[in-house]
Amino acid sequence: MVDAKRLVIFDTDGTLMDGRLAVIDAVAAGLVATYEHFQLPIPEPDSERIGLAMGLPSSTFFRTAFDPASVPEDLRGPFVAEFEVQSTRAEVAALRGGNSQLYAGTEETLTALRDRGHDLALMSNAGEPYFQTVIEVHHLDQWFCRTLSLEYAVRRRLARHKSGVVRYLAQGYDEVVVVGDRIHDIDAGRALGARTVGCRYGFGCQEELEQADWVIDEPRQLLDLPLAREERSARG
Repeated sequence: MVDAKRLVIFDTDGTLMDGRLAVIDAVAAGLVATYEHFQLPIPEPDSERIGLAMGLPSSTFFRTAFDPASVPEDLRGPFVAEFEVQSTRAEVAALRGGNSQLYAGTEETLTALRDRGHDLALMSNAGEPYFQTVIEVHHLDQWFCRTLSLEYAVRRRLARHKSGVVRYLAQGYDEVVVVGDRIHDIDAGRALGARTVGCRYGFGCQEELEQADWVIDEPRQLLDLPLAREERSARG
């Protein structure tokens, strides 16, 4: 049991930061390297396809970000595994090269929430090396008391899906709010009975956010929401 009773859980990509510049080019480079590794014809990387896959669990992302018809069926499993290795290496290098940024207002929003007495937790569908590099590059450990990627949670048998990640992070708290940009973020919060905030500025579409309690257009709007129970009571 922890002392603080209020927790806000944030998704990472599309919620706190825009990693598209780092991710799309890096994934495309990793994809080319994977075709070369298997000595396959190299199609033109589909940046739109890669962009649409962003925010999905990493196990799904690396099966979705390329055209499976371009790889012989008997090679697809090894191809996906190698693609993840090559892509992750390129993504981490891109992040360390400064090719990602927090959304405007993110730092002041996190500081204000912390100062109001909320503990903050961070989760991600991304692979663990990518996730830890994001935390390091953007110094996110100064705000977040708990962090967990889905890959790490599955490997350590802490959770099997994003709902389980939310449940694990929320242990010991009476009030939980989940902030994210994709439907699985909202569904994970609702499964716990938490309040949810959908981010229109992220990678999801409007339809994905329809079940959220609130929807925002930029991070600072979080500060206008009655996230705590007493704030909701005060507003009637």
